[in-house]
Amino acid sequence: MQLRYLGDSHDYMKYALLRHLQDSLKVKIGVNWYLTDPESNRDGEQRHHMTGDQWEGLDQDLFEKLKPFQDPSHRHFTNLEKGDFFHPSTPFFSEKVPTSNLRSVWHNKALTALAGSDLVFLDPDNGFEVASMTNTTQPKYALYCEAAEFAERGKIVVGIQFARQCDPAVRARSVREALTKKFPHSANIPVIRCRVSPNILFLTMAPRSRVTETIRALESFEKKSPVDKGKKKRVEIIS
Repeated sequence: MQLRYLGDSHDYMKYALLRHLQDSLKVKIGVNWYLTDPESNRDGEQRHHMTGDQWEGLDQDLFEKLKPFQDPSHRHFTNLEKGDFFHPSTPFFSEKVPTSNLRSVWHNKALTALAGSDLVFLDPDNGFEVASMTNTTQPKYALYCEAAEFAERGKIVVGIQFARQCDPAVRARSVREALTKKFPHSANIPVIRCRVSPNILFLTMAPRSRVTETIRALESFEKKSPVDKGKKKRVEIIS
């Protein structure tokens, strides 16, 4: 996650999902920002949701709350963390992801900071780890073992995955398969696909006792999806 992304179209979709899960599952959310240094491109300027096309129908209240973030000077984590986007007691872990062997130390700090949460959201720049990542690019990815360790501690875990230049369904099933190898209970939990540019996927892990209600909550999120100009749902389920 980078500061300049705050309030963009992907943010709108992920906060809408988290708020829905918070209310549907009656859980306390914890957020690991996977904070990284900014880059010199304009990836964070995908703000199509502010142009209309019924985007706000997914969460009207959230749509209004994100309007100030269209001003770059307002894009600070404190403006989001201290706002009423989530429950006031929501913990956030904001340490930058290290590029060295301190990664395990960083992760242990995140485990401690988010220990009181029922659901942990992982928000890396790109998504889950890939074979081509290097020591330099590793901070842009969440590791499968990190997600699994939260799940093993009884947390529901939701992680973001960008689907660039690929078939989103193929990518979704590939990442879910890798997560399932680490935490088998999540094999049948559907993936949420959001039609933004680029597409984003939300992969979910849940303790055995919460799998059924988690699936129902994800399905109900898809059911309230707005429709774009091409009559396609903004939010889809990938089984």
